[in-house]
Parts: sequence; structure tokens; C-alpha cells
Amino acid sequence: MTDSRTAPIGVGSGRGELIARFVAFSALAGLLLGIFEAALLRSSPRVPALLVPDIGPVEWFLAPLLDMACFALWGLALGWLAARSPGKFPASAFVAADVAAVAVFVAMRLRWLHERIVIKEFAFGEDVLVPLACFVAAFGVALALVWLMRKPVSALSGRVRFPLVRFISRGLALAGVVALCGVGYFLIRPFPGPTRLQAASDDRPQPPNIVFIVLDTVRADHLSSYGYSRPTTPNLDRLAARGVLFENAIAPTSWTLASHASMFTGLLPHQNGADWWLPLPAGPRTLAEILRSRGYTTAGFVGNFDYCQRGWGIGRGFDTYVDASDSFRHNLTATLAGTAIVQPVYQHFFRFDYLERQTASEMDGKVFRWLQQGPQQPYFLFLNYFDVHVPYLTEPPYDQRFGKVSVGMVHRLFDDLQTPGPPRGITASDGVRLMAAYDNCLAYLDAQVGRLLDRLRDSPEGRNTIVIVTSDHGEEFGEQGYYSHGYNLYREALHVPLIIAGPGVPQGVRVQHIVRTRDLFSTVLDLAAGGNSPFSRESLARFWHPGFKPQPFDDFVVSELVPIFNEGGTKAMISLTTPEWQYIYDSGGRQELYRWTQDPLDQMDLARFAGSQAVMAGLHQQLIQLIADSSGPWLDQNYLFARGPSRSSFLLDVLSARKNAPPSAPGRLFIGASQSFFTHNESPVPIRPTTPDQELLKTLPYH
Repeated sequence: MTDSRTAPIGVGSGRGELIARFVAFSALAGLLLGIFEAALLRSSPRVPALLVPDIGPVEWFLAPLLDMACFALWGLALGWLAARSPGKFPASAFVAADVAAVAVFVAMRLRWLHERIVIKEFAFGEDVLVPLACFVAAFGVALALVWLMRKPVSALSGRVRFPLVRFISRGLALAGVVALCGVGYFLIRPFPGPTRLQAASDDRPQPPNIVFIVLDTVRADHLSSYGYSRPTTPNLDRLAARGVLFENAIAPTSWTLASHASMFTGLLPHQNGADWWLPLPAGPRTLAEILRSRGYTTAGFVGNFDYCQRGWGIGRGFDTYVDASDSFRHNLTATLAGTAIVQPVYQHFFRFDYLERQTASEMDGKVFRWLQQGPQQPYFLFLNYFDVHVPYLTEPPYDQRFGKVSVGMVHRLFDDLQTPGPPRGITASDGVRLMAAYDNCLAYLDAQVGRLLDRLRDSPEGRNTIVIVTSDHGEEFGEQGYYSHGYNLYREALHVPLIIAGPGVPQGVRVQHIVRTRDLFSTVLDLAAGGNSPFSRESLARFWHPGFKPQPFDDFVVSELVPIFNEGGTKAMISLTTPEWQYIYDSGGRQELYRWTQDPLDQMDLARFAGSQAVMAGLHQQLIQLIADSSGPWLDQNYLFARGPSRSSFLLDVLSARKNAPPSAPGRLFIGASQSFFTHNESPVPIRPTTPDQELLKTLPYH
């Protein structure tokens, strides 16, 4: 009679023991796969060029725990089925199914490694048929292997005594406890405190604290202080009343990373090198690096869980930088189970949103904890709020402030909002409802920013704190047929709010002249130095000084864009905004001209009128000269149409103008001049492959 403790799987084993074997060995496979997954995610982030992984060390505990639990449940199901039908299906078939599941897991993990799916519509073919086909194929191969190796496998399994299964189970239980403790410590770990520096030993005036707030995806004309019909931003309105509001602040581009990089370095995108798949190189010095070297405590808290991750270079120079990698939900969605199971369940049954999104309220809580710990002054505090980004759904009661928007509609339109080019599925009435949802989110964000402003005002250091509020880019709602952002350089995507308030800043001032948010780099350094600094020439503080008269250098804003996908007719483009005109030129050679002072939403393209040709020719030549005068090195020529049919008519013209430029006139100011005060860091980040044009650039004198 066969001893059940030594019998091969399915041969005389008791049902309980058979199920236990499946559970134990499946869970063991899950544990090993979890370690493999954590190692893969930590060593190979979603974008390979990232400076550091975009997930936290907790993944070493979370991925094994999650995968072990999932495979234990899978093993329980297989063991129960095997125990229920010993005569109909051999146990080898269920073993093959277990092996197939492991193979499918590895395949899907590698497939989604650099294509992390966060939120999307359900697609039967992609979400059901593809994994099912992979499983069937893997099951067939595994079944054949099990059948071919049935004798040695049977002999080996016969030697696996049940006490060994118990030993494995206890080891897995211990591993589970360790993983749970690791995850638990991550959830309750001490909050990163501010770095305390040696206090100044003299009685010199204390430099001001600077709070730099970026409202991600907020367009200026939707703030009530900018004349919007809806009372969306009462708290920001009050901030504007006790400071300076810039009515026509223009962003350097229409997407997040390149815009933040420009504000942090004072450089245009073609100079700083930040691109959709490349982080900000270490060469240009950032605000945080410079201020920290001058005695500031630096801290950053960011809600944008994509392009504001520290791996994109934005977090360089911060003593404390809290991004999505510090979030349990972000690390959860990075796993295969989180991507394939948790996120879809969350968006379909709980809330149609990114599971990993941190609300402004959560952000404020972290900032308050940091402030409560008493950072050594002066401090530079950077915040990025992400609440106004698609899918435009916010917390009650703000979700009905300007109109109730159904989750079903947002769900239906979400893919269209993320598609390059003009979407086909969004009607005019849909656009109106989407705009109401956007305004709801803005009202919620304003309330949370108001909490922060009140906290800063009531704090002992509040009287010595300068607050700067702006945005990285705007948002489109069909004005040109486009939605979202990052696809073009129309005014609704570039016109952003800009408010500065605090000691030394006059109250109730509105500046109508065009300004560049790129100049916030010089502005922050100038304010930190108390004014009259080498950066004053580019500082926005010059606009509120009595008797200020704009100079030629103040009469232009350059914006640049290379779209993430060359789909939907999107092209690389460059824009020049003057006190009267906005001129857009793209890599297809198309020119557009708008008189923004009379047409603030770029509805009437004047380029098709014969009388505008002379104006466009002048603006085009001015744009060429401005780019030619920009300081080097130029890290990303694609912004200047390094590829495309208009190379000869733009980039090569720029190179020619640069080569033939007369000697620099005294007092002449170039784009990126403030960055020249600092020695650039050595950059380990790869830049784009060298092209003949880049070889030519190396031979030219840089300013």
C-alpha cells in the first residue's frame, strides 16, 4: 500500500495534502517571481534613461508579498480542482497550468516593463484574448514537457515528503511576515525631516523663505482673478490682491517636464535638453542646487507622478523630495498585479481615476508635517499640485460646484483626451461639460492651496516668506479642435497664471506686459539675494519697480515643442509671442499668425491674408536671431527641427545667423544668460545621437 506522504502528486495523496502541495509550491513560485519583479522594476525603470528608479525600496517587500498571495490563491484553485477530479484529469495537467501561469507572468511583466498601463478603457482583445492565448500556448508547451518528463518528475515528487511541504509552508509564512513588516514600516515610517544647517553667526538680515507653487495644467483665463466668469479661485484672488499678478505670463512649452526644467534653469527646452524620454541632464544648475549651496534648506513635494519624479532630474538639489515613489499606491500600481488587477478594479468600481494620484489635501498634509518639524531658515519649498489634470474628477462637494459631470462621460471620453491630434469622439456639448469638470477641480485645488497660504500666513516665519504661484502649461478644450496639452503651442496651452506676493513685493499690482515663466529662475535667485543682484536684469521684479520701461529684451517670449508622438498631424513647432502678435512655425513649414491682444484664443489665423506676409517675415527673422543668440550648448536640436522638411529653412538658417553674428555688443542679453554665472555639472545623462548639425554647433562660439 502506498504511503500518502511519499506518493507522487495525485497518486494516493489525500485531498488536503494535494491541495497543500499546490498551494505551497505555487506560493513559492510567486515569492521567487515577486523578487524577480522587484529586481526588474528597481533596475529597469519604465523609462530606461531615468536617473533613479521611479519606485521606492518598498517594492522589495510589496512585489513578493503580492505575487506570493496571488499565486497561493491560484495554487489553491488548482489543488481544489485536482483533488475534485482525480479520475478525469491527471494531476500533471494542473501542474502544467501552474507552470503556464508562471510563464505568462514573466511574459506579461517583460511586455509591460516599459509600458506601464495606469488607466485605460477595457479592451476585450487586449485584456482577455491576448493573455488567454498566451496562457493556452504556455499550457500546451508545459503539458508536453510534463508528459515527456513524467517519469523523473514522478520519481522526484515521490521523494517530496509532506513534512517538507510543511517546512516550505512555514518558510513562506515567515517570508510573508517579513514582507508585511517591510510594507508596514513603509506606511508608518518617520516622515523625512528637514535638513538642519549651521545657523549664521552674524546679524545679517535673514534671506526670505521662498515657496514656489506650480499648479499643474492650470490655464490663466480660468482663474477668477484673470476675469473668468466663474468664481473658481477666491483664495488665489486674495493672494493676488496682496501681491503682483502678471496678466500675460507665457510658458516655454506646453508639457510638464520641459516647462519645469526651463523654470528651474532659465533655459529653453533646446538648451536644457529635457525631453519626453530623456531627463534633465545634470549640466545646467537648478534652483534647488544653487539655493542649497547658498545656505537654503530645500524641500519639494510633488503630485505629478510621472514627469516630476526625481528620476527626471527635477528633484536634483533638494534635501527633502517627496514624490510618487514615496507613495504606497504608486508602488502598488507599478506591479503587474497592480497594473492588471488593482487599477482596473479601482477605476471601474470605486473611482475612475489614477489610483496613485495624490490629492492636494494629501499633499498639504505632508507639507504641514514638514513645516511643523521646523525647517532651518531660510528655506526653498517647491510644490506641484496635480488635481486639475485629466480625468477632471474631484472630491465632493466640489465635484458639483459648476455642474455635475457623470463619471460615465469622462470614462467614455478619456481615450480621446489622450489621443494625439483633434479627437473625433468629443462633441461641443461634451466640451462644455468637460470644462465644467475642469473648473470643479480648480475650485477644489484653490481651497487646498488656501489652506497652505493660511498656514504660511499664520506661521512665525510668514512675514519673511515670498509665495510664487504659477503653472507649467495650460489646457485645451477644443478652441483649435484639440483637447489636453502637449500637442501644439496655441495660447490656451501657453498662457498661465503667475502671482508673486511677500516681503518687498508691492500689493495690488497687475502687470499687463508679456513675461516669461522661464525668468522665474532669475527671479527666485534675485529675490533670495534681496534684489540688486547679477540676476536682476532678467528678474521679473523689474516689472514692478517704479518707472520701469520695457526694453527690447522684454518684448518677446519663445516657446518650443517636440510632440511625444508624430501622430495625428502633430509636428515640432516653435512660437514667438510679442506684445501684439503670436507667431507659430512648425516643422512642416506652416506659419500661423494671431493678434492675441484682440484674439486671445487664437481663433483667427491671419497668415492667410496677404497683408500679413511682411509681419510674418519680420517675426520669423526675429525668431531666427533670438535662437541664434541663445547660449550653448544646445542639448536637444529636435526642438529646432533637427529632423523634418523645414530643416533648411529654420535650423540651418539659425546656424548661419549664429556663425555670421557680429561681435557681442556691450550689455546685450542672451537667452539663458543667468545660467552662465554657474559652472555646469558633469552630466551622466545621454543626449541625443550626434548629427552633422551638432558637429557644426561644436565649432561655433558659445555665448
